[in-house]
Amino acid sequence: MNYLAHLALAKPSEQSLVGNLMGDFVSESLESLRDQYPAGVVEGVEMHRAIDRYTDTHPCFKEAKELLDTKRQRYAGVIVDILFDHYLAVHWSDYYAGTLRRFSQQCLLTLESHPEWMTPQLREALPQMRQQDWLCGYATLEGMRVTLERVSRRGTYTAPVQYGYRDLVERYQEFEEIFRVFYPQLQAYAKDWSPEV
Repeated sequence: MNYLAHLALAKPSEQSLVGNLMGDFVSESLESLRDQYPAGVVEGVEMHRAIDRYTDTHPCFKEAKELLDTKRQRYAGVIVDILFDHYLAVHWSDYYAGTLRRFSQQCLLTLESHPEWMTPQLREALPQMRQQDWLCGYATLEGMRVTLERVSRRGTYTAPVQYGYRDLVERYQEFEEIFRVFYPQLQAYAKDWSPEV
């Protein structure tokens, strides 16, 4: 799952929220992170990684990846993560109370209040996240086009990611049906998740 889902699935604490987002910005071991960040933030990173493992091995996720054009299979996981955030944004009120806009604003305020809990990479991305309205941007097709294009510029070989937009438009309902089966299962997993002792 991408940024929106990780924030939505976080435990109800500010440290969990920051850690769940930061999981996309760190590759260090949990042990190493424990020397640098509060325990709740590290637990959030651990939860992020557990959600990624659950998602990557789920039959629905595999089914969605197979819908992508074969030219994009190398980046199928990245693309489907982003597409699923689109459907979460579109169907937000089916899963959560309050509006997506309000949730986005609350997340940004929390994140901006705790720069000391973040990696330099996340601190650097945060102003863009607000200015470009990343979280609410998932809700529109134009926002998805922009998001996929932005991700495609991350590296020399990630250019094919932007063409995931074609797959989204061409197989919109199929992706949507898979997401609707998958997300309640992911919510249940996240609700019951607890850190390894």
